[in-house]
Amino acid sequence: MKTQRISYRRSTADDTQAVFDLVTASVRRLAPVPYSQEVIDTWMEGRKVEDYQPDCVQGLVWLAEAGYRPVGFSQGEPGEVKRLFVDANFVGLGIGASLMERALDDARSGNKKTIVIEATLNAVPFYKKWGFGEVSEGIFPGREGLPPIRIVRLTASFG
Repeated sequence: MKTQRISYRRSTADDTQAVFDLVTASVRRLAPVPYSQEVIDTWMEGRKVEDYQPDCVQGLVWLAEAGYRPVGFSQGEPGEVKRLFVDANFVGLGIGASLMERALDDARSGNKKTIVIEATLNAVPFYKKWGFGEVSEGIFPGREGLPPIRIVRLTASFG
């Protein structure tokens, strides 16, 4: 792949569809390991583009772009790294690390020293490289009647 310049910026309302599409594409690549096809097939059930709009409109999401194409995003809020996704075709280029730095800066705002992440199973090794340790395992909420999505809760202390 030709090396492309990656730029980073805050989200706008116009980014809502791109954020939704990045999540959807990422989820499709999680089967059969670490999640079953049944889980993947129902992962986005009940979710819609509009679910991401308030955060995008408020500029709470960081976007990574190759040219003008969104290739990843992250979101941190005081005390938590909420989301981080990178297009599979752009993994290994440092985009995840750059997005993580931005999400961590937002997560540490308000003088938060302990940061929490609820991570999918595939993402745990990435977060451990950043000093996060496993605290507990759980199930992604809001999926009554659907196959459970197993997650890992991690924390790290900063400063």
